[in-house]
Amino acid sequence: MGENLNSNIDPRIIFKQLPPATIIKGFVAGETKCNYEIYLLELLNKLVYFREKGKSKFHAPEDESHGECDAVADDYKIDFKLLSSSSRLQASSLFSPSITNLGNGITAIGESRNPNGEIKATQIHVAFRFRTVSDLIRLKVKRQHVRKQCLEKDIIKVLNMLEKQKNLLLFFPYIFYTEEEISTNELDDIILNAISYDFSSLFAYRHIKVQSFETYLLTIVRDEFNIFKISNKRLKLIEKLSCSELPTFVKLKSYSI
Repeated sequence: MGENLNSNIDPRIIFKQLPPATIIKGFVAGETKCNYEIYLLELLNKLVYFREKGKSKFHAPEDESHGECDAVADDYKIDFKLLSSSSRLQASSLFSPSITNLGNGITAIGESRNPNGEIKATQIHVAFRFRTVSDLIRLKVKRQHVRKQCLEKDIIKVLNMLEKQKNLLLFFPYIFYTEEEISTNELDDIILNAISYDFSSLFAYRHIKVQSFETYLLTIVRDEFNIFKISNKRLKLIEKLSCSELPTFVKLKSYSI
């Protein structure tokens, strides 16, 4: 099953983090588009739902020095946030083989940055799974006493992110897939229930802290991006898009080994 998926999910589902080239900015040396924000911008401009909200094409702001959102349209703007732990992303960066784009279609694979090291990485969905919203509020209150590197520190960073007074697109950088046939409707229900189970306290925390802005969650199921809206602490699937429609994502995923 992989990645500590919760026991309430159908055992036919496999669940893995996306490769570092697709989610860690600058991971592929020599690749100017190694930035997940680029393909999330492409995603917004492909989705009917967001095209209707924005009333124009989404683009990156000219200047982000004043906390501008990552995607701006005439009638709407939204910020991109990775729903992962800092320690998990650090582990992927340190222990994955290095990748360099040498040009002319040539890619070099090298040793990882820290081949013999180890790090205790937080699985963010597991961290939230067993914590109530009251637990999260108490943790935030005592944040000054949290050790520099620990599970609680990773959770607090996510809580800080959830308090942003902006529309948020939370990108949960994992792919769900199966090795046997499951109907689309059944799979949709399984994934929605699994994510809701793990992140119910996260949704509730965002609802308490920020009510005047919208929140969305994005992940990949089989070969499609699935985007959900979080409203009144509940998850609703609103649209899907084939991964093949995002050229930057396809390119970055091709670096996977």
